[in-house]
Amino acid sequence: MARRGLSPGGGGRTIRPVITRVAPERAVRGRQRSPRLRRIRLLLLLATVAISAVALFSFVIQPLTGHFGGPFEDFSAYLGAARSMAAGGSAYASFSSAPVTETGFVYPPFAALLVRPLALLSTRAATLVWLWLTLACAVAGAIVVARTALPKSWPRVELAILAAVAFAPAAYNYWHGQINPVIFLLLAISYWSYVRDRQVTAGILLGLAAGIKIAPVIFLIVLIRRRWWRGTAAMVSTGMVTLILGTLAVGGGAAVTFVTKVLPGLNRATGWIYNQSLGGAISRVAYQSVLVVQPTSWPVQVANIVAALLVVGLAGWAVRPEWRSSEERGAEFGLAITAMLLAGGVAWYAHFMHLIIPLVCVLGLVAARGWRAERSTALAAAGVLIVFGLVAPLAISGLSMNGIVAVSRTPGWWPFLQLCSLPCASVLWLSIALARRLRRETAPADSPARDDAPAVGVTA
Repeated sequence: MARRGLSPGGGGRTIRPVITRVAPERAVRGRQRSPRLRRIRLLLLLATVAISAVALFSFVIQPLTGHFGGPFEDFSAYLGAARSMAAGGSAYASFSSAPVTETGFVYPPFAALLVRPLALLSTRAATLVWLWLTLACAVAGAIVVARTALPKSWPRVELAILAAVAFAPAAYNYWHGQINPVIFLLLAISYWSYVRDRQVTAGILLGLAAGIKIAPVIFLIVLIRRRWWRGTAAMVSTGMVTLILGTLAVGGGAAVTFVTKVLPGLNRATGWIYNQSLGGAISRVAYQSVLVVQPTSWPVQVANIVAALLVVGLAGWAVRPEWRSSEERGAEFGLAITAMLLAGGVAWYAHFMHLIIPLVCVLGLVAARGWRAERSTALAAAGVLIVFGLVAPLAISGLSMNGIVAVSRTPGWWPFLQLCSLPCASVLWLSIALARRLRRETAPADSPARDDAPAVGVTA
């Protein structure tokens, strides 16, 4: 049986015949395991129905009846920016860099253009529209990722819904009104485009994502390393268009404010415990701007820049322009996601909903290669899942500002700060595991095994 393989960066196609032969003993084992697998799928379906019912109650019924329990404080900044622009003011009128977390609208002018229509709605209507929009973006994005990364025989939709609703960093966005689910949808479709060798589509979507939030600009390194020149041009061109449209929408004065005030504030060294970028971890080691803003020392700033360059370089180093299987292309994209999160000036807990992409990519690798072949990568992904899905939510729910201040007055303050970097460390572990996996020579995995066919592929 012959299958077609795609060429690397040039967009051309080469034929890579793959000969497969059926392994009867594997088919027999698959039939023997089928009752257990059916029970697992049933349990997964029941869990999906249960979590969907909870989400329906929490994010649809309660908001409609006026009993939504989320603080939605981040959305207040978006709505405030929209109403300020509608009144002839600046989107950044309420921005302040005085607290360690900054306040007000902190996104590029193109993002201000996108939230501008919210000013046409009442507060309640705008809240409902935004909540349902972000929830829909997250679910749609997770389904795209799961259907791209996992075999057809897997319960891909159920897993996607569980990831979008039950993964704690994703759920955090719905309660607080963050814009991250919108970015996630763009990244999810970019991931599909990247794996399917649609370089122009990937470039356009990544350019849009970078126009809303600057962090995805690091994907330029990945596109260049893959020698996707048309994709690179598409991303740069789209980014320029978002810059022009955003500047025209908010005005030159507001655009200057973003460049001269907002952007420097976002990139300063901030050691606040919820900042899980590499820069945040380094700042906590140096006790830099943890509870209050302090002048940044040049050694800390240099260390932050070097760490960011190293992790971005790691993502670029792992990319290859030659032919690779779809699972490995997905792992390249997932590694770039981890680099994007680690290299930024700030990476709050809600930002890590984007980890859904690399986590599902690792699951795709395991499905294609087996647990033994992908053990180290799978263990790193499991560590991330435990830290962000269990440890971090428990810590966040148990911490209060008064409690944090009380700890700061004890000898255990500095060790406590280092423990707070555990989420960052787990993502760094996953980044290194993915990079090592991608640099390891393996046979092509783009075979019928991806669709759970009991076959062994032999490249001719």
